[in-house]
Amino acid sequence: MIFKIMTTIVFIAEIIVAYTILKKLLAFDKLVIRTNEALMGIKPEISYIGCLIKKISAQYVEFAYDFAEKIHVKSDEAIVTQLGKLVIAITLLRFNSKLIRKILISKPFKMLRKGLSLLKYVV
Repeated sequence: MIFKIMTTIVFIAEIIVAYTILKKLLAFDKLVIRTNEALMGIKPEISYIGCLIKKISAQYVEFAYDFAEKIHVKSDEAIVTQLGKLVIAITLLRFNSKLIRKILISKPFKMLRKGLSLLKYVV
């Protein structure tokens, strides 16, 4: 008799557990269906955003290439300009070394150099 009562209790417990599991699965199924419908509703927008991202990334690559090319050209121009200035400076130094030495040791130039140094530290 106790065996029959225990078997009945276990059977009822299994039915309750199965009912709870089925109820949760049905609720989860409804959630999945609603999520799927929402995703299907926004699928065209997602596709449109993907196309926009693709176009933007293509433009970014093109702009980056143009920017790198401009930097390269400008750096070449800057090097040529600096070399030109260096050649002019060396030429002037060779021709006017005595005059430049006199200018460097003159009082106004020393005062100007001190003023610029002070200005650099103040600013």
